Amino acid sequence: MEPVEIEISVGRMNFSGQEWGDPNGKPLIALHGWLDNAASFAPLAPFLKGVRLIAIDQAGHGRSSHRPEEADYAIWHYVEDLVGIVDTLELESFSLIGHSMGAIVSVMAAAILGDRVEKAILLDGLFPMPRKPEDSPDALAAYIQERKAFRKGKPVNRYRSLEHAIRIRCLGQFPVTRDSSALLVERALFQDGDAWTWRTDPRLKLPSPTRFTEEQALAFAEQMSCEAHMLYAKDGYVDALIEPYRERLEPIQFYPMAGTHHFHMDGETGSVAKVVNTVMHS
Repeated sequence: MEPVEIEISVGRMNFSGQEWGDPNGKPLIALHGWLDNAASFAPLAPFLKGVRLIAIDQAGHGRSSHRPEEADYAIWHYVEDLVGIVDTLELESFSLIGHSMGAIVSVMAAAILGDRVEKAILLDGLFPMPRKPEDSPDALAAYIQERKAFRKGKPVNRYRSLEHAIRIRCLGQFPVTRDSSALLVERALFQDGDAWTWRTDPRLKLPSPTRFTEEQALAFAEQMSCEAHMLYAKDGYVDALIEPYRERLEPIQFYPMAGTHHFHMDGETGSVAKVVNTVMHS
């Protein structure tokens, strides 16, 4: 199934994306994870029924705009982007499916948008990673130091071929299969002379100067009013993250999945689609 390429302008930002399915189907906005892009939903798209799947390259990712120099990539700015995108698309109601960082953005958006969000489907992500208040000074110092080093210039990774970049991505922080790597890399790279390099904004790798506290982070998940479903890798890091809070998160339906962080692309795509189809048409 070939996607339709889309462009959405919100203020000074231009968001690229890919759309699959029935244009008159139930709108389902798809948000990818950190350093991924809209193509992460390409394996899932052919299995979905009666859905208008709209996958967005989030700011600084894929083919979307980088943030202006004076702005940063704090998680709440992605939420603001999403609000602008659905307003521009004139969607009065819609559902969300998000992977990892995209799941966190989905939860935060659902908490503030109320009845506009019908369903939230979360893939290996739930609430913003909290930080202890007493760790804030050290975190700010590290951020400033990294920004200083960034302004002096850092070498940009360049690859002799697209295939070379695909092999490197296979072995990243969250490894993926060769086919999944190819989908992500082909959307994230461009040819510069005799080499290939990333479109991705390198500032995405800067540490966060501030985070929510545990109670603040949990408040977003607790205050979602929509139906929420979370699929997670049962042997991954998210399982341990959510375990202490299961009683507080009782309204969310949890589905342990086999596989790794990108299970929606690798190995469990059909199982994920089954849950999504059931949720979207219930």
